[in-house]
Amino acid sequence: MEAYVEHERAFRTYLPYGNGQEIETDMQENYIVGIDIGGTYFRIGTIDADCFVHVFRKVKVTEIFRSGNPLEDLKDYLRLYLEEEGLTGKVKTFSIGFPATLNRERTVVLQAPNVSYMENLPVVEYLSKYFGVPVFIDRDVCMTLHYDLRQLGIPKKGILIGCYFGTGIGNVICIDGKPLIGRDGVAGELGHIPVPGSREICGCGNVGCMESIAGGKYLAKLCREVYTDTRIEDIFTRHGSESLLRDFVDRMAITVATEINILNPDYILIGGGVPNMRDFPLDLLEGMIRRHTRKPYPEQALKLHFVEDGGMKSVIGAGIYGMERIGTM
Repeated sequence: MEAYVEHERAFRTYLPYGNGQEIETDMQENYIVGIDIGGTYFRIGTIDADCFVHVFRKVKVTEIFRSGNPLEDLKDYLRLYLEEEGLTGKVKTFSIGFPATLNRERTVVLQAPNVSYMENLPVVEYLSKYFGVPVFIDRDVCMTLHYDLRQLGIPKKGILIGCYFGTGIGNVICIDGKPLIGRDGVAGELGHIPVPGSREICGCGNVGCMESIAGGKYLAKLCREVYTDTRIEDIFTRHGSESLLRDFVDRMAITVATEINILNPDYILIGGGVPNMRDFPLDLLEGMIRRHTRKPYPEQALKLHFVEDGGMKSVIGAGIYGMERIGTM
């Protein structure tokens, strides 16, 4: 299968054409398996010590989670992946990002607002017992942040926020390099700020959460109900100047500015699929964030980092997290 190599600043990553593996490798060393489970796609790759990604795959989530038993489905797919790629017995650890809230100990998936069948799953205990290697899990947005911090060379000191707008809103707050977890493990859920007057039902079960009107699901709703002749990927190209879209961008800005005004962070990263859509008005978003940020500070010293979206970022980030946990980085 033909492949190409993309150089992305700090990392060289092998990116596949088609549906799966892209390079032949003798797999002489032990690898970390990095996994990103999203609402639509499941991405997996083996990561070596230099952050090279090998035998990367991207498949529909619905092709994996079919039986109604997500733990068994995940275990079976990972076993098959290892067998098909000749990796059985050659993996140090699995490191998995979930689009979900997790318990404080980062062992159980509590709830995934946009993936209904992922609730109260003891992932770490189940998989580590079956495969006989350590298993680490965290929120998918945390895995993405691990990648972005390395890419940008941002030091692990001070206060950092990473706000990622995709299907919903993912958010991470880091203080001196450590994510703020909270008593129950669910700190930083910026997408679930209640919005007065909103009656949109959120995937978490509440009504009027910010991500229900400032995330990708809302754009999909606009395409279904208002812009019926427009594909979601073209929505800003065709309608970006209209009030519905400008108001949407303003709600994104309010989300970010709210956190900035509370935390006065040293670093602000903004990413995800939405701000990386074709013709998305980044300048408008930045201007609106500044408008909603308190004057003179923190607005006067505000520096925003807009980060690109990428299909392998969370896989690499999961690999970095796994390396850090087992002490090889």
